[in-house]
Amino acid sequence: MSGITQRLSTAYQRFANTVDGGGRMVLWALLSLLVLGVIAYGINPAKVGSYLWIVCKLSLAAVLGYGFDRAASPGARPADLEGIERAMAQTRRATLMAAAIIAAGLMP
Repeated sequence: MSGITQRLSTAYQRFANTVDGGGRMVLWALLSLLVLGVIAYGINPAKVGSYLWIVCKLSLAAVLGYGFDRAASPGARPADLEGIERAMAQTRRATLMAAAIIAAGLMP
């Protein structure tokens, strides 16, 4: 039993290192492409356009939320701060991005 567990653990570590080396969002991009492929070839090919529209709209909203944060707080970038200030700046940025994504998701 421990041999299987060890092999699974090793395989997972290799996969995690590969994904981490490619960037944090690679896994989500691959998952999104997998879902797009399942929809396109398996479930309903007519929904591909709707799926792409939603992905583009929400991606643009995330970029706009990031831009709103940069414009509203030009001197308070999370990477330039330390301690509690950094945590608050990260929370502010995440909140603005989430608000923009939710607002875009509610639009028709």
